[in-house]
Amino acid sequence: MSKIPRFTKKAVQLAKNTVGERGEAEYAVVSLHCLRVYLEKSYREALDLLSEMPQILGEIGFNAADLPDHSTLVKWFDRIKTALWRFTTAPIPHSREME
Repeated sequence: MSKIPRFTKKAVQLAKNTVGERGEAEYAVVSLHCLRVYLEKSYREALDLLSEMPQILGEIGFNAADLPDHSTLVKWFDRIKTALWRFTTAPIPHSREME
């Protein structure tokens, strides 16, 4: 398994734990944001890359046709609560397993 799938699996797990019962949409958007940061891309570039990665999208719960527009992600993070924002900007600890 390459680094991106391992990172995605961990990001989705952490996002689900953080978001809790608020719903699938929030953990998926948080996961997309984590991947955007990990890939060091803009929202638009990250979504373009991810649209070509069905395995990664499946892990998050999306398919290419379901991906939100980049402006939707930007607006969502403008409204996000501080606690969740702190989670998404904190570095995910790298374990030897992910290297």
